[in-house]
Amino acid sequence: MTSTPGSAAPTATELIRRFSPAERALHWLLASTFLVMLGTGLVLYLPALAQVAADRVLWKTIHVTAALAFWAGLLALLPGNWSELRATARQVDRFDSDDARWLRWAVTRAGDEPPQGRFNAGQKLSAAVVAGLMVVFTVSGALILLQEDDRAFRGVTSAIVAHDWATWIAVPLIVGHLYLALLNPSSRHSLRGMTLGSVRRDWAARHHAKWERECE
Repeated sequence: MTSTPGSAAPTATELIRRFSPAERALHWLLASTFLVMLGTGLVLYLPALAQVAADRVLWKTIHVTAALAFWAGLLALLPGNWSELRATARQVDRFDSDDARWLRWAVTRAGDEPPQGRFNAGQKLSAAVVAGLMVVFTVSGALILLQEDDRAFRGVTSAIVAHDWATWIAVPLIVGHLYLALLNPSSRHSLRGMTLGSVRRDWAARHHAKWERECE
């Protein structure tokens, strides 16, 4: 059942569209390539996994290929969906007083959850951090590759340090994201929006009240 204008109180069977095919494609492109990069990066980095990484060239090739696949996929996705994805980026980039109230509520859990738009303040901050990390990963990773054959840069460089720090910032973000999407009872319904494109209207009314009202 899909939403209809002028409907009564939200029900558990009424669905509203949350994410478009292009938005979902971008999310899963980032998720799949980033998890491959994270896994192969940890295999190359952690001494405990040294035996697995006996063929370091293979693991490094997979790591770099995943990075290139992300940017190639992004460039392929943007031309036909530029206006839509740009509008989504503007929604993510816009903070208001309700977002500030939501962040206080997320820490204190005092009172009712402040009304949120299509993305809550936590999602907006997470998206901003991930976008910044992707830039850091790309620039530092490119520098690491360029420096590998330059004896003047052998050993630990600032690019390696930046790449490492970005990794340890990304790990808790990924763990938190997976917990909220898969385990947390109040938020795991959101995974339906990213897989099937729609969510229940009653769930949207509880967690994204301002956006749910705009969907009338």
